[in-house]
Amino acid sequence: MHINQWLYPDLKKFPPEEREPALRGAKETEFDTLELVGIGVALVLVVGLTKYSAAALGPLQRILAVLANFLVAIPLLAAFAGPFYVRRVRRGLKTQLEKRPPQT
Repeated sequence: MHINQWLYPDLKKFPPEEREPALRGAKETEFDTLELVGIGVALVLVVGLTKYSAAALGPLQRILAVLANFLVAIPLLAAFAGPFYVRRVRRGLKTQLEKRPPQT
């Protein structure tokens, strides 16, 4: 099973040849207020979780700390903010399905 079909179950309701364009269109859906607030909170949370003190670190240690911090922050952002991106695409797919003429 393709990951897009797992993340976006409504994608199966489109004919196979329309799935990619439908997904592209859904990704262009604007974020709603809940999603924007959720992404903002996720960003603040990740910044708080990855905060460190560099006062006692030398130049090389600072660079290594920044790189390690980056490697930790990316998966955390994906975990905390990712669901809001998925929600936006799901809303976009649902909107497209509602606008489609009924299938006979």
